[in-house]
Amino acid sequence: MKCILVFLLGLAVLESRAVAGLDTDIPQTNRVVLSSGRWKPSAEETQKALAAIQTFLDSPGSTNEWTKREIKKILEHRKEYRVQFVGVVRDGKRLIWCNFFRAADAFGADWKREEVRVMDGGFWFWQIEYDPSAGKCLNFGSNGYA
Repeated sequence: MKCILVFLLGLAVLESRAVAGLDTDIPQTNRVVLSSGRWKPSAEETQKALAAIQTFLDSPGSTNEWTKREIKKILEHRKEYRVQFVGVVRDGKRLIWCNFFRAADAFGADWKREEVRVMDGGFWFWQIEYDPSAGKCLNFGSNGYA
């Protein structure tokens, strides 16, 4: 009986890790699609972007130690972000530029209307592009040292 309980507890822990991610940890109130882009991503596209970004963060494929450390910090704080989605076009391809920043910072309501741009700030301020046609992430970067 104890073995079954331990097994079930282990499955519950794995299940909670499997569903945890940016797409579930960042509340809807901390997300916005800005109209400043060339096109407007749908709610479905932004949800897919968050899921793809989480997959990227879990396995970035980078050998750069600095990038790995930044991503580790991002994952440790993934519930503490806001995100802006902007539809951009690069080389004729529609991409979603995803701009993440710390929810605790006081940007007022402006963050829902204007792109947040910050110099430095480390892992608290990072960006990545999502290609909806390929379902892949591109051009990850964080803002230097915190």
